[in-house]
Amino acid sequence: MEYDVNTRNVAVLVEHGTNAVFALDYDYKNRYVYFPRYNIHDIVRFSYPSKNRTLQIVVQTENLPVGIAVDSANDHIYWVIQFGNKLSRCYLDGTNVTVLPTLSEPWVIRLDASKRWMYIVEENIGISKSRLQLAENQTIVNFISTPVRCMDIDTDENRLYWINYNGDMKSAKDDGSDVKTILSTNVRRNYYAIGVFGSYIYYTISNQLLMVTKTPGFTSTVLYNGTSLITSIFVFNQSGRYTKLYELLINFDDDINLSKQGQTELSKNCKKWFMNPKLASGVRDDSGKFYFSP
Repeated sequence: MEYDVNTRNVAVLVEHGTNAVFALDYDYKNRYVYFPRYNIHDIVRFSYPSKNRTLQIVVQTENLPVGIAVDSANDHIYWVIQFGNKLSRCYLDGTNVTVLPTLSEPWVIRLDASKRWMYIVEENIGISKSRLQLAENQTIVNFISTPVRCMDIDTDENRLYWINYNGDMKSAKDDGSDVKTILSTNVRRNYYAIGVFGSYIYYTISNQLLMVTKTPGFTSTVLYNGTSLITSIFVFNQSGRYTKLYELLINFDDDINLSKQGQTELSKNCKKWFMNPKLASGVRDDSGKFYFSP
């Protein structure tokens, strides 16, 4: 759906046809949005920006795909499945599927494309760092509270951010050193969504979207209250352009209702957002519009 923050008009963007989406990524070169459908067991895409946003099935996966990453430079998609012990890869059109084993229950994939590194959250172990075909694979962060189901990379400052089961938001350098605690929610639960952009961290607790500065010791701001679980946030920086894309996969049934403070903070800190009511996707552009898929 498309949601205009100024007029609050809503229009359909795309129907994804699933009850759960835990990740989304963007093909910068060909301008496609990719995401795995958890209970349908496939990866789909649609063209964006485009007036023709037909959902295309790219590849069938094994049961319960959760994490995805797009490598536009090499025309690859990577994905992992829940309870699986491997990483799968294919071309952007779904051909030439390759399976790379030796992982343990991976959940999140993040790429640092400029340095050709891959970071994978193994939810009950830690964060591993490897080359794109799992060469030089090493565990750089060991979790003390599990499972961990969200993680993001700040490539500007070369740091990783994640939230553990105890509700501790952690940060470390991209080699695993200098671990810091940004904040503690003091709530034991699964945390599914975190995204970093500029000076801020965006994350979710259940049905709430919150924002906090990357500097430890500050209080979070609630930007949005939904009616059910928010499952993913993805921060996107389109190389060579000033636009930023925030992608939220949200499961809710009511209309978006941001406070004036929330709208001001969003206007300051992003150009585009993807949101997902009913596990949706949406985008905020310079005109103040949000796009999301129910």
